[in-house]
Amino acid sequence: MQLEMEKSENYYSLITGASSGIGRALSEELARRGRNLLLIALPDSALEIRCQNLSLKYNISCRYLEIDLTEWDAPAKILAYALAENLRINILVNNVGVGHNGKIGDFPVDEIKEMIMLNIYAATNLTNLFLHDLKQCPESYILNIGSLGGFTPAPFKSIYSATKAYILFFSYGLSAELERSSVRVCAAMPGAVPSNRKMIERISGSGKIGRLMALSPDEVAKYIIPRLFHGQKVIIPGMITRAVYLLGFVLPHGFVLYLMKSLFIDKK
Repeated sequence: MQLEMEKSENYYSLITGASSGIGRALSEELARRGRNLLLIALPDSALEIRCQNLSLKYNISCRYLEIDLTEWDAPAKILAYALAENLRINILVNNVGVGHNGKIGDFPVDEIKEMIMLNIYAATNLTNLFLHDLKQCPESYILNIGSLGGFTPAPFKSIYSATKAYILFFSYGLSAELERSSVRVCAAMPGAVPSNRKMIERISGSGKIGRLMALSPDEVAKYIIPRLFHGQKVIIPGMITRAVYLLGFVLPHGFVLYLMKSLFIDKK
């Protein structure tokens, strides 16, 4: 596609949640393809060292901004930084997110707020703020990182699944709005990814199918990026993950809920 052929020193890929997990792996994969980067993560995430390493390894320009995306005005601050530094964003990767497990009625308010602010608000507002500039590029991309949980609700993950369903439907609707523009929209819906100690513990404590579905961040990134550039609208990394997704279409809804509970939640 045109973007793969055309590179400019002022074009940048903005990646949220870039310090670890899928975001870190996506930054590596884009840098490997010669893309300049604007990395976003929490303060004290060692982004400066990360940028230096990527710049030296791949001979690209890598910039960073450490900011808390649970803050209401964080997306506006990111836009202001990009404008002040004359960074033209032609790839927006809305990756930052968090998933807390729990029972409705017992959820701490701060965990509910964190999921909504990171999984929904940050992606929505960053897209809204950067869309005008994305449209000015010859060809540009919005990559929204969802989850397999966005296809099927699951007990004790009801809020998380709902936020990822939002990402999927937001991506579908936005793609239709932009079909006559230069912007391509993609939702990536991976299964479990062992990106930190907490996730590793959750995966190891899940059911057998949940453990088999797990992919490394690097595997997920290498599967996503070429399909993003080929204009695929929904990307589901992993053969087992895709099989589970297809089962959701042919099985009765109540049985799918039962399977999600019995297969992915360890009963030990």
